[in-house]
Amino acid sequence: MLKIECIVNGELEENCYIIHNNKHALIVDPGSESEKIIDKISKLNLDVLGVLITHYHFDHIGALNDIKNKYKLAKIYDYKSSSINEIDSFKFKKINNFGHTMDSCSFLFENDKIMFTGDFVFFETIGNYDDENEVEMLNSLKEFIKLDDDIKIYPGHGPYSSVGYEKEHNYYLRGIWW
Repeated sequence: MLKIECIVNGELEENCYIIHNNKHALIVDPGSESEKIIDKISKLNLDVLGVLITHYHFDHIGALNDIKNKYKLAKIYDYKSSSINEIDSFKFKKINNFGHTMDSCSFLFENDKIMFTGDFVFFETIGNYDDENEVEMLNSLKEFIKLDDDIKIYPGHGPYSSVGYEKEHNYYLRGIWW
């Protein structure tokens, strides 16, 4: 079973996540405070195997170069990555969620029923988007509501939620647009 550590960092209080199995780790969206992230990984005595980027806004990647250099990482997983990925014991799907940005994606760990959504879907709302991206956002949301209700979502800001909760309580997912 995967463990998830959340490090809230930067002026925009971005959620950086460390996903680990007590030995190896992946970092999701390494925000802007590399020292906080590196300190937490050191305290947990983890070996970092990769970084997952949900999109390339500054508040999600500010510490990326420091993290890449510290852990000598060559591979970064993002919207251009394969749909199905396996790194050591970590198995996940990359799902493109264009709309908030045209490089937005989520990472779904199906066996653990967890999903990292970046700024795509938050607790009871969605990420902002430009008018020209409205169709992409709508299409991404239509795919999101097909997911199992019991999948926990870990957004780029704010508290975690679940797909089922968001289907019921999120204004943008309750059929308002369709």
